[in-house]
Amino acid sequence: MSLLALALLVLAQEAGNAPLDASALTISPPATVTELDLGKLKGVPSRLAWSLDGKELYLQTREGDDPERASTRHYVIALGEKTLKPVGDEPQWASQYWTWKSGQSAPGGSTPLKIEVRREQRLQSSTSTPMGGDLARGVPAGGTGGVSVGEISAAGQQMQKVIVTSLWLKGESLGEWVNAAVLPGETFGWAPRGFDAIAFIDRSGRVMVMDGEGRKQPLNQTTKALFPAWNQDGARLAFLERTGRKKLLLKTVDVARH
Repeated sequence: MSLLALALLVLAQEAGNAPLDASALTISPPATVTELDLGKLKGVPSRLAWSLDGKELYLQTREGDDPERASTRHYVIALGEKTLKPVGDEPQWASQYWTWKSGQSAPGGSTPLKIEVRREQRLQSSTSTPMGGDLARGVPAGGTGGVSVGEISAAGQQMQKVIVTSLWLKGESLGEWVNAAVLPGETFGWAPRGFDAIAFIDRSGRVMVMDGEGRKQPLNQTTKALFPAWNQDGARLAFLERTGRKKLLLKTVDVARH
């Protein structure tokens, strides 16, 4: 292929991937692909990626809190068959996808969209996790070994310092981690090159689509979502939805532009 033909092809692709208006998108109701049992898969999700042809998704799970020492497992999900099978390693296409999906900046956008990382120290009440005594064991007040008003008051006054890391884009919070390393891509996913858009999880656990101008559209039938991921042409979104302590649903929606 000549350089001129290649340049024309790139221009045609980018013309087709013109920046979208999130508020004008037509988004289908979520469709369930399959249920995931983390008790069988082992670990927790750490990556979700699309294949180039859009026929498969890659799921990575991780055991261990330290990303550098964690044990990872790899699975490929065939969308047509709704089957999940283990594979020996992460496919190359999944690694390439994850690089742009979870980056700090939009991939090749016409607008310089870049996620802001904030890090701060806070004082946090420990009332929700009381230390010692009957209060920590959940013995009801007035029962045997009941909790006194003084114990409740003391628990409420206990404070601890925590390090909070948060991600922000155009005034929207894309996620917050307390005393933990940020997992890029867990709460957001960039749209493909040239679209100038992002999907992220809002504070209520709902998937939200936002464009480069800050216009938004929620996926109202989503809750407790994780790992939003656009396919390679921006026509579908996949995400995980937590339904129990160790149960997740893999879901997709169709995204149409006008």
